[in-house]
Amino acid sequence: MDLLSNMFLVSGLHLAVAMTPGPNTFAVCWVASTGSRRDGLSAAAGVVTATGLWIGIALFGAGKVVAWNHQLFLGLRVVAALYLIWIGLRMLAAPAVPRKGLGGGQPFILGLLTALANPFSMAFWLGTFLAAIPATAPDHHYARIFALIILQSLLWYSSLAILFSTALRGRTFGTARLLRYVTAGAMIAVGASALVPA
Repeated sequence: MDLLSNMFLVSGLHLAVAMTPGPNTFAVCWVASTGSRRDGLSAAAGVVTATGLWIGIALFGAGKVVAWNHQLFLGLRVVAALYLIWIGLRMLAAPAVPRKGLGGGQPFILGLLTALANPFSMAFWLGTFLAAIPATAPDHHYARIFALIILQSLLWYSSLAILFSTALRGRTFGTARLLRYVTAGAMIAVGASALVPA
């Protein structure tokens, strides 16, 4: 397979994973729809930053370490799953009043930590992503893939933030509460499913 075809393959795999509703998507949509547009874009920036970190971790050898020590991967997966469950439970326990906006970088941190702790993201970046890239690819190929995936992530998650902050501008208390329950439920479900042995 030539390098251009490989770029399209990796790009398509990443888009399929990014566009599948999961913790990353729900976190951005929830923040954007219950806070401000700036909050939503900040959460999206957190997810994009985490994506860049995952690519770097994968390309700089973490995949080989995890393949060498399967127990390390399982340990990371359990910690990540428990973190997502904890976030979901905290969201359920949060006050039911819709927020006016989050300050102090909280949306960014929520997006960053959610994307870093997503067990399915971990499996994608340290498994499928690495398997899709030729081991003999030149450095410039890795750099192009990195840039392409960051651009895709930025466009996708920013679009979600803008859409949800605009479409639900006249949101009601019931809509905000429903989104909080859906987001919390998704995080708890993903975390719980990651704890079940394959």
